[in-house]
Amino acid sequence: MKRLYAFFTNDLLFSLSFLIALISCYFGKFSLKSIDFKVIFCLFGLMLFVKNLEKLGILNYFAEKMIDFSSTTRSLIRNIVFLSFVSSMILTNDVAILTLMPIYLTIIKKFPEMENKLFGAVLLIVAANLGSSFFPFGNPQNLFLFSYYSLSTLTFFKWSVVLLLSSSLFLLISFLFIKKRPIPDQHNQLPMINKNKTVFLSMIGGFILLGVFNVFPYYLIIPVATIILTIYDKNILTQIDYKLLWTFVFFFIAVGNFAQVEFLSSFIKEQFTTSTRTFLGSILVSQLISNVPAAILIAPFTDQSQALFWGVNVGGLGTIIASLANLIGFKLYKEYYPKQSKAFLWQFTAINVVFLLFFIMLFNFIL
Repeated sequence: MKRLYAFFTNDLLFSLSFLIALISCYFGKFSLKSIDFKVIFCLFGLMLFVKNLEKLGILNYFAEKMIDFSSTTRSLIRNIVFLSFVSSMILTNDVAILTLMPIYLTIIKKFPEMENKLFGAVLLIVAANLGSSFFPFGNPQNLFLFSYYSLSTLTFFKWSVVLLLSSSLFLLISFLFIKKRPIPDQHNQLPMINKNKTVFLSMIGGFILLGVFNVFPYYLIIPVATIILTIYDKNILTQIDYKLLWTFVFFFIAVGNFAQVEFLSSFIKEQFTTSTRTFLGSILVSQLISNVPAAILIAPFTDQSQALFWGVNVGGLGTIIASLANLIGFKLYKEYYPKQSKAFLWQFTAINVVFLLFFIMLFNFIL
């Protein structure tokens, strides 16, 4: 019983998602079709890949390089946050956070007295969520909306460029609140990296991305990559955060079950009739079930495609579950600083709410 209690209390997000999934089974019939297996498989493959990179020392190498490029704590955080912003456009927000958060955390471990560490971590996640909205393949909800509403490429970019420009402006403003402290001259020798292993892992990473971007079937790519990486490191499978994967599964199950409730479907259809109501409503729903399921849930009940697009992308800000990428960032930070979980959640929520209010005010004039 003690082990079971510890299992559920050590990760409250996992436990909460499990509870919500159980409750949802009372309202709807469970179906495997509710689970987005591509998200689960690809996330698993990417976690394996990043864990191998970390063990090889590549993340530490990039951490040292990032320090070399930065003269102050503000420029250091700004550089890695904008790297997250740009890379998420192509690599998706999940991949950007999975890759860059460990690098950022490796950097700040070198400066125990560094201020604004939490602020920088939160901005990295915010930047990944916002940057990923620029291309259709940057995040799952945009890919879904692009396909569901049969949007033209021009129409999509007309909408996404507004998010891109406003996001860049808000991020630049946020950097002004980071204290500008000089970074001590380290004179550290860059760690040695095994080039052959680096090339090998890079090829495997590229192989996994072929599945992420639908070049080849993910259900073939990920198992093959898993076998190769397991042969490369026999202990790697024991180091994966399986609770995070199950958290995703439980949220998919809950959304699928709740969507079957007739009165809930009718209520949604009545609410999302105007652009303003769709924009604000999709933000609200995203706060409760995350923006990807929110897009899937709302799209069949409204023709306000532009408002829904902006709403679910902006809706990734806010609560820790507003975007599944937020959960990834939180879990990674918790691994490095387990005693700062509560402080992270408080600061994460506060910063995200401020960003969210800025976007709501902006789009109130545009819609």
